[in-house]
Amino acid sequence: MSPTDCLGREIRPGDLIVYPWRRGSAMGLNKLSVQRVTPEYVSGYSNLGRPVKVTNLRNVVVVLTREMKSLSRRLDERPHTESPTT
Repeated sequence: MSPTDCLGREIRPGDLIVYPWRRGSAMGLNKLSVQRVTPEYVSGYSNLGRPVKVTNLRNVVVVLTREMKSLSRRLDERPHTESPTT
């Protein structure tokens, strides 16, 4: 069984997830491009290109699935036309 994020969505390789971090009183969110998924953890590369392993999957949210990425790339490849001015 594949792990799910805090909203119940399945986490799969190729997805973009967001996870929280905390260092002392400083807190924030990091992005992770998922490369490997196991029932215990998700691993991949952070937005800084560092390898990351997230084990607390209750705090993870899928923000962009691989299907959404593919659609976004196809839309970006389409020729853009300018809107007519009146």
